[in-house]
Amino acid sequence: MILNFLLLFCCHVLGDYYLQLNKFARYKRKNILILLGHAASWAVIISLGLFILNLFYWWKFFFLCFTHFLIDGLKIKFFRSGLSYLHPVNLVDQSLHLITIIITLTYL
Repeated sequence: MILNFLLLFCCHVLGDYYLQLNKFARYKRKNILILLGHAASWAVIISLGLFILNLFYWWKFFFLCFTHFLIDGLKIKFFRSGLSYLHPVNLVDQSLHLITIIITLTYL
């Protein structure tokens, strides 16, 4: 279970930071479709990790996409941009994303 989580954690970091285009990062605050594209691309990367682990189900993709969209959307709506990575808002944001990953690992 821990190795499975570590794989999905690496997928999360890859999808939420390294593969997110600078344009996505800037414009997801201004355009809901860009935010949806970010959430969907992140969910695809996590889903690939789930597929490798033989734990992929379509409901997990939609759950991940919806929750990522919701979490990031609420953060955008209520908090300004440019917060440091260790700001409590970002820590809560990342914790919520990790909880959604744990849910997809726990429930078949």
